[in-house]
Amino acid sequence: MTDLLERCRVVWGRTDRIAAPPALRVVTDAVYRPATDTAPWSVTGPDGTHPDGNPPNVAADDPVGGAEPVPHLYLGPLAPHYGHFLVGTLGRLWPLLDWHGPPPRLLYRGDAEPVALPFLAPILSAFGLTPRDLVRFDRPTRIAYLLLPEPSLVEQASAHAVHADLVRTIGRPFWSGVTVDGIERPAYLSKTRLASGISRLRNEPDLEAALARRGVDIVHPEALELPDLVRLFSERRVVMGTTGSAFHTAAFAAPGRRILGLNWAPHLNANFPLLDGLNGTQGRYYHPAGSDTGPDDGFHFGWSVPDPEGVAEELVRRAAEFDALEAYDAKRDAARRRAERGPLTARIGRWLGRP
Repeated sequence: MTDLLERCRVVWGRTDRIAAPPALRVVTDAVYRPATDTAPWSVTGPDGTHPDGNPPNVAADDPVGGAEPVPHLYLGPLAPHYGHFLVGTLGRLWPLLDWHGPPPRLLYRGDAEPVALPFLAPILSAFGLTPRDLVRFDRPTRIAYLLLPEPSLVEQASAHAVHADLVRTIGRPFWSGVTVDGIERPAYLSKTRLASGISRLRNEPDLEAALARRGVDIVHPEALELPDLVRLFSERRVVMGTTGSAFHTAAFAAPGRRILGLNWAPHLNANFPLLDGLNGTQGRYYHPAGSDTGPDDGFHFGWSVPDPEGVAEELVRRAAEFDALEAYDAKRDAARRRAERGPLTARIGRWLGRP
């Protein structure tokens, strides 16, 4: 029995599930002030205080402009990176699920240009909105009706039940009509065309070549529009890749997706099980034994697997055995523990009825 892949059993962060919806504050006749060199952004009500009762730390006589006389929904910082958007900005869209009345403007902070974010238009289309419905203000502005939602997902911490409703509502039109699990051949999500990011598998081309020889299709997620990527997750029985934000797309896809992820470390970022739990995604994440990490231009770090050919073989084997992986991996974990304890300790453990 080979021992190349170690199941990631330890999670870095929390994965709390919260049934109640997040808090939502409504401020009428609000004054929004953007951040300056001397003060953070703020919102004050008609009495000049923050919604939480604290006094503003800006001058009350600042000149104030006027926003369009329509409701505004506060999004917080607009993350331009797809993964950061999904675990950050997206979590303040949940009030749109039960929206009544005129369409809102979406108030955001930051320098990102909404029309330049390719994933934004498909997401907003679920609510009849477009990137042009986003607004930002560079001076104090009076807003007649401002909604301030707490996020329905907090990175590496918690997800409210309504966040599952949010991603399902957004994603369902993308995979409607697809034959779910209709393609047995696995797909591997490659990062080889990315010039920058969080992590890079240095010898990924070698791994891809080994996977392709075993019948795995190599896909570059950045070449696909969001609806196409959601359909891919829905129609493929198994999707593979190194851990990254592309896996978060499974939350929009058909329920019960199967993911095989290679992780650079034995511990796993909590965002993966946190988002997997929204849609019943079956994420199985592994650390290749003997991997090394280090600096890499354009990325936070790079890493390598010691045996791309063997890792490819293990991934393909696990794809075939996916629905029995809990027992398969438990047996391998037990064998690994016995090997680490040594032959005498293992023998004693077996006498005592321990794996």
